[in-house]
Amino acid sequence: MSSKKKNTVEDKKGKKGRPPTKPVTKRKAYYVKVKVYNSMNNTKNDVLISRDTIPEVKQLIMRSAQDVEFLGYWNGKEFQKVEL
Repeated sequence: MSSKKKNTVEDKKGKKGRPPTKPVTKRKAYYVKVKVYNSMNNTKNDVLISRDTIPEVKQLIMRSAQDVEFLGYWNGKEFQKVEL
């Protein structure tokens, strides 16, 4: 009986840490890259934002206080250029 308890305790010890996560896949949508400035540690990061329609993209560009770059429509392989 005691050997079974030791095995279960040893098995639990081997399974420490966080399990791996799978990478994010882009869905088919319009994408905008926003350059966000963090004043806490003086860094600039790029954030990728997706929107479903062009009017939503235009509204995001007009209301954003940061630098915004429109990338285009992601078709699953590459960005297609789209007129705004």
